[in-house]
Amino acid sequence: MIDTSRLVRAIAFMVCCTPALLAHAEVSRIDIRSRATLGDATSAIQYEAIRGEVFYTLDPMAASNQRIVDIGLAPRNAAGLVEYSADFELFVPKGDTVSDALLYSVNNRGTSTLPPEMSLDHPLTRKGYTYLVTGWINELTPGADRVRLHAPIVSSGEEPVTGLVRYEIINNRPGNNINIAGENHLAYAPSDRGMTEATLTKRINQQDPRTVIPREQYSFAIVPVPESNQPMVSLVLDGGLEPGVIYELIYEAKDPVLSGAGMAGIRDLVSLLRNGTDDLALQEQIANLGVPTIEHTVAWGISQSGRLLRQFVHHGFNADLMGRPVFDGIVPIIAGAGFGMFNTRFAMPTRTNGQHENLLYPNDYFPFTYGESTDPYSGRVDGILLQSRLSNTEPKVMHIQTSNEYWVRGGSLAHTNPLGTEDAQIPDNVRFYTIGGSQHGSGSGIPSTGRGFGQLPSNHNRWTPIANSLLVAMVDWVSIDSTPPPSRYPKIADGTLVASHLANGDINPEAWRPLPGYAYPKAMYQVGSANFGERFLESGIIDLHPMFSNDWYGAKVPKVNRDNNDLPQSTILPPLTAVPLGTFVPWNLRNPVSGAETELARLSGGYIPFAATPEQAQANDDPRPALSKRYAGAQEYMREYERATDTLIQQGYLLPGFKANFINIANENAEVFEEQMP
Repeated sequence: MIDTSRLVRAIAFMVCCTPALLAHAEVSRIDIRSRATLGDATSAIQYEAIRGEVFYTLDPMAASNQRIVDIGLAPRNAAGLVEYSADFELFVPKGDTVSDALLYSVNNRGTSTLPPEMSLDHPLTRKGYTYLVTGWINELTPGADRVRLHAPIVSSGEEPVTGLVRYEIINNRPGNNINIAGENHLAYAPSDRGMTEATLTKRINQQDPRTVIPREQYSFAIVPVPESNQPMVSLVLDGGLEPGVIYELIYEAKDPVLSGAGMAGIRDLVSLLRNGTDDLALQEQIANLGVPTIEHTVAWGISQSGRLLRQFVHHGFNADLMGRPVFDGIVPIIAGAGFGMFNTRFAMPTRTNGQHENLLYPNDYFPFTYGESTDPYSGRVDGILLQSRLSNTEPKVMHIQTSNEYWVRGGSLAHTNPLGTEDAQIPDNVRFYTIGGSQHGSGSGIPSTGRGFGQLPSNHNRWTPIANSLLVAMVDWVSIDSTPPPSRYPKIADGTLVASHLANGDINPEAWRPLPGYAYPKAMYQVGSANFGERFLESGIIDLHPMFSNDWYGAKVPKVNRDNNDLPQSTILPPLTAVPLGTFVPWNLRNPVSGAETELARLSGGYIPFAATPEQAQANDDPRPALSKRYAGAQEYMREYERATDTLIQQGYLLPGFKANFINIANENAEVFEEQMP
């Protein structure tokens, strides 16, 4: 979207030739709401936590701002500038160790917990980085310390801007009066026409025919929300909503917000803290923050936030208003191969596509790779880093994902060609790290019997320390040119990246060897090529909401071993999976209580423990070797586990400071040998 070479050339010209014009769009004021010290005066590690609101202006005529969808329709002040604001959180090092690196955390749905908040002993806290968070999502409800964007509504003169919007509503339990945008999220108010001509359908699975629900059987509950310019919209259906059923609501909405201002705000505040300003009032406000001199900048984002970083770079926001790089490095974590509705008219930033939900939403679309590739369906040539390469603002990239993203988020497309027939060529400034045996969200490391919305107990594999360690490696890469650990990810060329299912629809035994008593997926999530209308790529306007696709990209999954665990040569295995007590399943199926039990549970993984003895395995027809055949007892298990942890440290995938946490987990899990083995 908004990826034409003409725009790139125009921006490059104006950056070089009209700096005075570009300087009009920037941070205008920083208001501090609270300050607190983390750590006492005797602590070697101290931080100051600062929270407040940053106010911005945007010049709607500046070339660098033309990439913001609907910037020309945003209200302007007397100076002809667009005003907006965002909440921010800043953690400034005050102890003995102060780094010249700023780490920007892309918050997830308004929340984030940074290392200094977790512990002053956290390995990343001890590095003395400055940490920054800003609001970039307007559709969040206030409260619960959510960090939000406060963007204006765009309009075309006296008439509101209108357009069709589509909401999928899937409830995991019987209910009614359901927020169509999701918990703690706001939507777009229906226009008068939208209220009368709305359509609602239902179906069990994505491929099923849609059944139309008569208009008189449902209504909207529209509630204004204080401190917000979007309302909360709920669906009220006669008889209530059935669990697991896909309800698809389409109506004409009004009053979209300037959603792309969220990315512009990231760009402008990070650039200000890095490069300073000639504005005397702002100089004083920055000095009041106490931020050390910033020489290096890295951004990281998890899940939705990682997708934001991919789109931030793809849309050219990594060049600031003077054409300088914003981030030296970006680290998208568990982002899969997608983007998001972050810079579109009627944006829905927190929508996520999946096998059962939100299929064919304008989140996952070409290009998928960081280097250039060709879309087999449109013929377009593009790459996520293309614009930044042309503007000489290309960042280093670490793309970190788990094996779950391959099953549920098309993760392989980030490192293959679009059809999944060949491995993509990875640029020298990009690293890929696949963490094996994991689900989308990192677990505690301790197994649970609870199943939640899945049929299997949750996958408890703990992978966050590995991602955090690689984040430090990124800082070292951009600051002192320290070579990071080599990429490790499954590849088509060596047979470690495979199809999930065979041509006849059966599960591929290289991707999953069926186990008696356990169901397995009938399909993985596949990304479809969809037509969102002629204005989507150029202007970010969605004129069409596709209901189906005949063209699908070729996502694949990691090959597994005889235990159905991921392979060490193609994935980074946390010690829990390198020395396993069971099968760490990268997917889960929906719990029958939640409905649609044949479909993949959203972003979930599972866990199937090994039998304790061969007799128990035989009784369950379990082909996997029992624990007593794998380990002589707890002591051998602990030795192998510690050896696996040390190997990760030696290879550069884990900081030594995280070892104690992993060993504590192993000590607790080793109790299984006393409980189950004679």
